[in-house]
Amino acid sequence: MAVFCDCLSMIDPEEKNISTRKQKAGVTRNRIYTTAFDLIRQYGFDNVTVDEICRQSGVRKGAFYHHFKSKDDIVIEAYNIIDEDFLKEAIHLPDGTGCFERILFTVRFQAHRAASEGVVLVRQIYKSQIDTGTSFFMSPERPFYRTICGAIAQGQSAGEFRNEMTPDEQTRLVLSISRGIIYDWCMEDGGFDIETFMDRSFEIFLNGLKNK
Repeated sequence: MAVFCDCLSMIDPEEKNISTRKQKAGVTRNRIYTTAFDLIRQYGFDNVTVDEICRQSGVRKGAFYHHFKSKDDIVIEAYNIIDEDFLKEAIHLPDGTGCFERILFTVRFQAHRAASEGVVLVRQIYKSQIDTGTSFFMSPERPFYRTICGAIAQGQSAGEFRNEMTPDEQTRLVLSISRGIIYDWCMEDGGFDIETFMDRSFEIFLNGLKNK
C-alpha cells in the first residue's frame, strides 16, 4: 500500500489537471452535439440556431465555437460517430468473411443506421450536405469506402468480380446506389422499409458484378 501511495504522489499535478480538463471538454462537446441533434430532430436543421443550441445545452457561445466551427460542423461530427460505430461492428466480422458479404454488411449498416436515426434527421443531414458540400461526406478515407474498395479489389484479384471497372470506380458506383436509396427513402418520407429494400437491391446488383 505504501508503494502504491508513493506512486500516486509521483503523478505530476499539472498532468492530472490537463487530464481533468480534457474529460470536461469531452463532456461539454458531447452535450452540445447531443442537444443540437435533439433540436434538429424536432425543428429541422434550418430552424435551429447556435444561440438555441447554447441555451439548451447550458454553454456560452464561445464554448460552442471552441468545439465546433459552425452548425454544419455538427453534421461532420455525426459522420465521425457513424464511422466509429461502423468500425466497432466491422471488427466483429468473422475471419474469412467473403468480399460479397463485406459489401453487403456495409450497405446494410448504412440502411440500418438511417432507419435508427429516423427520416427527419437523415433528411437534414443530406440537405446540409447538398447545401454546404463537404468533401468528407464522400471521402475515400471513410471506412465505408475503404471496406468496399478493399473487398472489390480482393474479389477482382480472386477472379470473383468483373474487372471492366477499377475497384475505385466500382466503389463509387456502390456508394452512389446506397446513397440514392437513402435519398429516395427521405424523399418518400420513410415510406418503405429501407433495410429490406437495400438488402434486396444489392443482392441483385452484386450478382451482376460476379465474374460468370
